[in-house]
Amino acid sequence: MKVTRLLFLLLVVGIHPLAAQYEKGLEFGRVSKEDRQLTTVPGDSTASAYVLYDHLDLAYRYNDTDGPSLFETHHRRVKLLKPASFDLANVSLHYDRDHQSIDNLRAVIHLPDGGTIQLRDTDFVSDRDSDGRATVKFTFPRVVAGAIIEYTYSRSQESILSPTVYYFQESIPVRWAEYTALIPPYYQYMSLANPAQYHLKEAKLSLAEFGPSFGVVTYGSRVNGIEHSELRWVMKDLAAFERQPYTNNAEDYIPRIRLQLQKVQYPGEGPRPIFSDWEETVNSLHDRQDFGRYYRKKGNYAKLWKAAEDAIAAAGSDREKIEAAYRFVIDRLSWNGNYGVLASASPNAVLDDGTGNSADLNICLLALLNEAGITAHPLLVSLRNSGAPIEVYPVVNQFDHLMVYTELGGQPFLLDANDPDRPAGLPRVAALNHRGWVADPDRPRWIDIDVPAARRIVMQEISVTEDGTASVALRSRLESYFAFSARSELRNAKTPAEAPLAAEIIARFPEAEVTMPGTVAASDVPTAPLDYSLKLRIPSAATAVNDYLYVQPLLLSVLDDELDDVERRLYPIDFEFPWEQRFIVNIRVPEGYVLDETPPALKVRAEDGSMEGTYATNVMVDGAVTLIFNVSLTRTFYPADQYTGLRDMYRRIIELQNSPLVFRREH
Repeated sequence: MKVTRLLFLLLVVGIHPLAAQYEKGLEFGRVSKEDRQLTTVPGDSTASAYVLYDHLDLAYRYNDTDGPSLFETHHRRVKLLKPASFDLANVSLHYDRDHQSIDNLRAVIHLPDGGTIQLRDTDFVSDRDSDGRATVKFTFPRVVAGAIIEYTYSRSQESILSPTVYYFQESIPVRWAEYTALIPPYYQYMSLANPAQYHLKEAKLSLAEFGPSFGVVTYGSRVNGIEHSELRWVMKDLAAFERQPYTNNAEDYIPRIRLQLQKVQYPGEGPRPIFSDWEETVNSLHDRQDFGRYYRKKGNYAKLWKAAEDAIAAAGSDREKIEAAYRFVIDRLSWNGNYGVLASASPNAVLDDGTGNSADLNICLLALLNEAGITAHPLLVSLRNSGAPIEVYPVVNQFDHLMVYTELGGQPFLLDANDPDRPAGLPRVAALNHRGWVADPDRPRWIDIDVPAARRIVMQEISVTEDGTASVALRSRLESYFAFSARSELRNAKTPAEAPLAAEIIARFPEAEVTMPGTVAASDVPTAPLDYSLKLRIPSAATAVNDYLYVQPLLLSVLDDELDDVERRLYPIDFEFPWEQRFIVNIRVPEGYVLDETPPALKVRAEDGSMEGTYATNVMVDGAVTLIFNVSLTRTFYPADQYTGLRDMYRRIIELQNSPLVFRREH
């Protein structure tokens, strides 16, 4: 058994020589004179802070009442080099107070000119919320450039299923990052770590005490200890992680250790697999009170159904029933700001309370749809920037959010109740993480999270005076996510300048002022496109120079400069949703001016046809100039190695949206 298990460890982590530096770890509270006097990060003089040491240690505890639990110790030391880093001296440690605890917290600050200040117990403040989450907060005193902050604490956790994910690289440079683990032989974990170049990767078998004496000689006893798997991963001299715009799930590209319990086997017992398959996982979920039973057992939602029945029964088609159920939930229940895949209460209780987490609201919707005869299932997703979903193993705790999957005309129709401005069929943007798992007991499956393309058609009438002042009458039709976003902005705007389109134009042209507040078509409903109009005066949209007028015809941006500001793309480009934007601009200038210069007509198209752009101008009989600019995007994910081919297209589109038309006075 020894040989087999050690061979397994070697295959997982490999063996490398031990490093001399930090071999035994750093002693808390003692720093070297060199570190106190350090003023810059080697190789990066611009860095505002430097992680000198970060170590997470995983161990296990056992008691006869509760069984095994995780015990993690975190030791962190950070050099604050510039005032921009002083926010790091405000520390918040989060945990789930129902299943976790934080103890043994110590913190000190080492001053650059000598001396160390230790925080007192009264400096640690605990906050709790109503959803089971808790936070310990503390602030280091006398923070100055050159100070070193240091703290250590332990986190206990009842579940041994998923230890804390450890990230080696950070937004600031790291000198030394280390993860160690001492795992009892009864628990076999799989590593979901992403590839990395480790300074050290070690694995060996070590004796340690754990758990009860099973009376089996090969496993030893409490006195002599049993053979644990002792693992060590180390990375050093890491540059700051470089984030790039339009990157989703950035943490997937940071070197990390992520362990997931795969199998448990105690002496004298057969193996108990933690992972079986998705079929067993979905059955287990539907047996849970806070998942399947809440929307499948009528006693849990009878009161909810009674309140909604008349509105749903009055609907005719399946589409109308879905809309009625969706509208009932978003009108009667509010989202409390928390995500979840498990409900916090029954649908009846959620109705009484009037609020709930994302699972509460969507489980209420599931109950109504199924009772109305509409086949619907839970749809579990990881939120954007929570990591790409793992489809090979049934890892349920990777999911953050529960939505509803149903079909219309044989096509998926995704529901995500929480906002009166967002119609059925449009999940919240945070949930658009490409893939989701349908918890259908008969056919659990992964699906693409596809949504309708958002469209924005903007018509601009621009009149320019002799001195270059531009008066703009703007009419727009917004669909899908553009309409939803605009309705939300309208609801929250306190002034006309904060309203849809106006705020975007003023951000680009700060001197712009709204001369007629935005108006919405009288027949506006959330399920329809939003027709929106407003008028502005924009002095900086045109410039008069001698006999020339330079007019900026495109007041809204299609793409921003962040898409073309790097020569090498490190991570995939990930747009939130497909879209199409079309601008029709009519420009009138004072009599006597003629169009002198304009960008040439253009039609560009990505190799796979997923992105297209067209640009054309035309002089009308009455002297007005018409410009049509159209850009569409049907694909939302592009691997990093395709960036070079797309970059020229991005740059051309950005150049066109920033290019003025030049008019010349005729003599």
